[in-house]
Amino acid sequence: MRHGSLSGAAKSLHMSQPPLSATIAALEKELGVRLLDRTGRGVEPTDAGRLLMLRGEQIVREADQLAEELRRHGMGVLGSLRLVAYMPYVQTMLPRVLAAYRRVAPSVDIQIVDVRPEEALSGLEQGSIDVALMTTSNHELSLQLNRLSVEMRRLGEVELVAVLPPQESWPKAMSWADLAEHTIFTPPVSARFPGLGNLVLAELAQHADRRPDIRTVSQHQAVLAQVSAGLGVAVSVRSATGTDPACPVAIRPLAHGRRTLTMELVWPGRRELPEAVTRFLALASDELGPRH
Repeated sequence: MRHGSLSGAAKSLHMSQPPLSATIAALEKELGVRLLDRTGRGVEPTDAGRLLMLRGEQIVREADQLAEELRRHGMGVLGSLRLVAYMPYVQTMLPRVLAAYRRVAPSVDIQIVDVRPEEALSGLEQGSIDVALMTTSNHELSLQLNRLSVEMRRLGEVELVAVLPPQESWPKAMSWADLAEHTIFTPPVSARFPGLGNLVLAELAQHADRRPDIRTVSQHQAVLAQVSAGLGVAVSVRSATGTDPACPVAIRPLAHGRRTLTMELVWPGRRELPEAVTRFLALASDELGPRH
């Protein structure tokens, strides 16, 4: 005991000595071991008393640390955030959201994955994904198809462009009929969350006179590599397309037809979200919403 006497210890605890003496006596009886040796100079801890003091201080520190960590979890400044985002957004739109999020939640572990819409929706339903940044060619249909499992917030429209090999001369704008003259690389069609793949097929069916050669490619970088090599053409979002000097492509606007996708913020429905997730949703809505 650091104070050397029960009276000094009681004073530091802002209590009188008798209740402290009674508490220690009751603890000794419960544990079946003597904690203090009474001497003429005051009290000295026994070996058991010293062990209790050392371990007790450690337990108090750990309890305080746990309480602080739980408090920070509740404030959304600790924990993890598992985010699905299509690669062009990771490179362009997402950094400013993550920078703002880092300022208010510096200790949250952020994990970003680029997966197909069905995988993203399955992860949101099962709890392995917290939030997804996705695009759709039909907001109302996507909302209707997934209304029982997720919530969606429309953030705005993103522009689509034709992505072409850099070696050739291209017109100032590309029609869907022009694109149909070439092999076209497109993402897979989605039954639950119609997106770019669905849009490309629908526009080609409506505006092209011939049946094009369509190749399904899941990864954005793989599409750019093949287009850059002259193996075909593609349609993609303007963001981050053609910015890699190692994978040059030519960019042209689309001449007619559907030329945008709707960006959506998607999160699990029908369950309470951690504060780390709700903070991200608020920041993403603010940073990527219509006013931007």
